[in-house]
Amino acid sequence: MKIIGKLLLLVLSIGILYLGLSQINWSRIFEVDEKQEKLEKRLGKLVLDDLESSMSLIKNDSINRIVDSIFHPLLAKNGISRKGYKVLVLQDAQVNAFALPDKQIVLTTIINFLDSANYVSAILAHELAHCEKKHVMKSLITKFGLDLLLSGSGASNMTNFLTGQAFSRNLEREADEQAVVYLNKAKVNPHSLTHVMELFDVYLTGDLDLTWASTHPSPSDRKEYIEEKIGEIDLSMSFNSPIQQATWKRFKELVKAYDSEEDQD
Repeated sequence: MKIIGKLLLLVLSIGILYLGLSQINWSRIFEVDEKQEKLEKRLGKLVLDDLESSMSLIKNDSINRIVDSIFHPLLAKNGISRKGYKVLVLQDAQVNAFALPDKQIVLTTIINFLDSANYVSAILAHELAHCEKKHVMKSLITKFGLDLLLSGSGASNMTNFLTGQAFSRNLEREADEQAVVYLNKAKVNPHSLTHVMELFDVYLTGDLDLTWASTHPSPSDRKEYIEEKIGEIDLSMSFNSPIQQATWKRFKELVKAYDSEEDQD
């Protein structure tokens, strides 16, 4: 009986010790979150600086305000803090969109390719999902290793990776499916993402440099599982465009005019 009693006491002691240790915020003690945040901010600046060395950011308040108007409902309606998020528009011939470290989302002339604010919202929702699911940092660490990232070298390689085939097919699918949820909650028709796939499917064999589509799983495959996801969710009763049609028209004119002015310089 004494042995059984000692065993029970030992088990009880281990249980109490485990319970106590599980209550400790080890991340806080070792400042893991803070260090990760600092690393992500540093990498975000490195990659953005590298991008800006070869491309121009569109610095036009009217254009940026309208982009923000399209992006903001995705955050607000999904309970995501806008703190730290930035959507940047680059002048670049490639039809592309991608996420960078530190919650930065970049659009290129993909804006000229699309003919609806809903489609821009769909692409932003996809990139937002990459950010919220931490796909960017996970993929960078997998591809380059933590040592290289901490050294701060290889910015060009990271930029090429993030603007091209950065994520696995599983992560792309996860981002597409999460984008469907984001769009629905923001009352933007999630079928917009399907329509974007249809557009890319049609134009992918043409002369356009559709980087965003060509570096992702095939549009037809994506369309199929996006529709499956839409079938699983309780669709909003009504959908709206994130901005009015007149604002969208003005937006396209502003981007076109900006491109023309820069070409003349």
